Amino acid sequence: MVPGVKEAGWSQAVIRNNRIGTRDQGSLKSQLSQLLKAVSNHRSAWPFHEPVDTSVVVDYLDHIKEPVDLQLISKRIDSGTYLSKATFKADLEKMCDNCMTYNTPDTNYYKQSDEAVDLDDIDFDELDDYLELFQQDGVIKEALSKGVDLREYAQQIEEELRAAEAASVAQYVMKSADIVELHDEVQDCDNLLAKMQEMLLGFQADLGGISDEIRHLQDESIGMNVKLKNRRETEEKLQTYLDQVAVAPSLVKTIDEGEVNETYLHALVTLNGKLRYAALSEPDATGSSFDLVPSQTAAFSDVDTQLKKLQVRAIARIREFLLAKMNEIKKPKTNVQMVQQNTLLPMKYLVTFLADNAPEVEEEFREVYAEAMSKTLVNVFRSYHTGLMKFHEEVATRTDVIVVDEQSLKGIFSSRVNLSKRNDTFSVTEREKVLETASAPPLILHVAQQEGLKLPYEAVFRNVQQHLMDSATSEYLFLIEFFKPSNQQENVFRSRDLFLRVFAKTLSLCLENMENYLFTCYDAIGLLLMIRLTYAQRLVMEKRRIPCLDAYFDRVSLLLWPRFKAVFDLNLMSVKNAKVKKIGPIDLHPHFVIRRYAEFASSILSLSLYTQQGQSSKAGGDDSAISSAQMHENGAGDMVLNNLTVMRDEILVLLARLSEQHTNAKDKCVFLINNYDLVLTHFEERRVISDETSKFEELLAGQREKFVEEELMAYYVKLIQFVRQHEQITLGKGASGTASTGSPQVDTAQIEKIVREFAGTWKAGIEKMNGNVMTYFSNFRNGMEILKQVLTQLLLYYTRFVEIIKRSYQRPPPFNSEIVTTQEILYEIKKYSRSF
Repeated sequence: MVPGVKEAGWSQAVIRNNRIGTRDQGSLKSQLSQLLKAVSNHRSAWPFHEPVDTSVVVDYLDHIKEPVDLQLISKRIDSGTYLSKATFKADLEKMCDNCMTYNTPDTNYYKQSDEAVDLDDIDFDELDDYLELFQQDGVIKEALSKGVDLREYAQQIEEELRAAEAASVAQYVMKSADIVELHDEVQDCDNLLAKMQEMLLGFQADLGGISDEIRHLQDESIGMNVKLKNRRETEEKLQTYLDQVAVAPSLVKTIDEGEVNETYLHALVTLNGKLRYAALSEPDATGSSFDLVPSQTAAFSDVDTQLKKLQVRAIARIREFLLAKMNEIKKPKTNVQMVQQNTLLPMKYLVTFLADNAPEVEEEFREVYAEAMSKTLVNVFRSYHTGLMKFHEEVATRTDVIVVDEQSLKGIFSSRVNLSKRNDTFSVTEREKVLETASAPPLILHVAQQEGLKLPYEAVFRNVQQHLMDSATSEYLFLIEFFKPSNQQENVFRSRDLFLRVFAKTLSLCLENMENYLFTCYDAIGLLLMIRLTYAQRLVMEKRRIPCLDAYFDRVSLLLWPRFKAVFDLNLMSVKNAKVKKIGPIDLHPHFVIRRYAEFASSILSLSLYTQQGQSSKAGGDDSAISSAQMHENGAGDMVLNNLTVMRDEILVLLARLSEQHTNAKDKCVFLINNYDLVLTHFEERRVISDETSKFEELLAGQREKFVEEELMAYYVKLIQFVRQHEQITLGKGASGTASTGSPQVDTAQIEKIVREFAGTWKAGIEKMNGNVMTYFSNFRNGMEILKQVLTQLLLYYTRFVEIIKRSYQRPPPFNSEIVTTQEILYEIKKYSRSF
């Protein structure tokens, strides 16, 4: 039999305690190898070590279809054929079965096979445990590797254990005296520990008694705390009641005789608290009245008369104090904001006391305050507007429109038009700076006087509006803070109503001053600037969250837009009704009417549209920033652009009428180019990008092309006509579908004549065209662009002419040496293009 549990001498308990999982210690291959080694070492396993020699046993394969031996099983283990121990066991069984099948029972091989392995008795899992346990013992591991019989080895170990046991008994007997002494010491220690335990138990009993006493004291302390808490709560409620009921002599003296200051305010707060307590119609929620209505208690009955007298006295003194402060505000040159911030606001509880105890007196004070502040503000703004108007400089009158008679623009001692006269009427360059300071502090009058400032009306308008905004903001915030009853929502409504009563006359004065100016205002640029300022200042107030001037800004806009439209229409009608004979002689230079239109249109567009600068650069990136969308509010901005389109069309009609004064086609082109270029120059300076710009660019490009053709025809007419005629003939043949094997017949004599004439005059022609361009066009950059276009077109005509010559002659013509090359022309053109 293969050694099992019984032969090894190990108990099942030892196996369970020392078991190590096969998955943790080795692979299946390693385990099967160990099992195979154990089987191979069995004394009866020798017939199976090698395969049957079929050369000797020739009929073996006839009886045995699947030979199996230990060598084959070892190879299968090495190759990983076995996936489980069951297949390994099956091969072992097959090996024994093959031996017993081939051999008869009386043979030695049959007996050896029967004794070798009883596979049914093998517990492979248990055998794994033994093998793993044995692998941990070096001696057993070495014995297994050498093939030692474990039963004999176990018997040897048992004999060694008996010998060791006998030796240990002998040593114990030798040390018996020491052991007895150690036993006595242990006994003494045990007695000592018993005494200490008895002592500790006594201490525990004593502590138990003390703990009971502490628990009793704790219960008494809790009871005393509850009593103390109840007494304190009763004391607090009673103290609250007494504080509300008792009227101290110091309180009476302060209310009756004390100066109205911070101490007086504290006395008012105390008195107001007593009055509110007395006015309760149900028991106090805090329990201070002990479930009784305070006014029905005997204590309050004794002090009720005294409280009412103090209330009346306090109301009278407060009214007297506030009316005195109103008289101070009415005095001339009084700094109202200083009085509000330093005197009234610290005493705002006076108004709160009146609102709680005498609403009719509080309303009376509101009326007095509104009247006093209204008069003061009206005087302040009337004086400020009058002072600013002293520095006002009129920019435009009724006659300052786009088209005016020539006589009105001439100097006293000159017959020429003075273009600098009133050139700021339509210019916005300097005036636009007012938008950059839209939210700057208002101008101080004596500073303006010292600096000798001259202000257009939009600057006056901005300063008045800014002063109004600052005053309105300060007043609105003061009213909300000063007249502050307990109901916050009611306070906002009442403060707005009081604000309107305070500022009604001031706002009417500002609107009246504006209307008076607008009646005689003919400054379209100034009006549009004021519109921009209005939107900017409205945004400032929105950011301040002060809505009190919204209606005022709406009124201002309703005044400005109609007047702007009226002034714009005056300028438009001046263009429509213009008489060519009355606006001066016409030369090739830009006309003064077009100059005025260009300034007017570029200013209007720059104030109405986004520009390449961006709105932020104009507004300085602060609260004065304005968007184009705001300009177009209610379609007003679209109205401006539509009117400008109408004016542009009328200007083009007038410009066409003016150009008809020139009989020469080239002079007409020069005149129109100079005027179109002037308009675009103004647009470019103002960085205006709009439909107006595109329209004038298109018109300018068309007139430049006409001028180029007219200028070239003046010096190279034969060459150009020849090229055009020849190309027309070629195109005509192509359109008619006529077959052509070569180029059209040309007059060679004419070609030769043109070549020689061009060779003799082309340089002089370029020089003359350069001189003409410098003379015709006042704008140097425009002239250089046109000269470049003229010379480029000349080169194109000549190149086409040379191509016609090449197609007309199979060989170089006799005059080939006289043909000017395109390289020569390019070289000459570069002389003039260096300054481009």
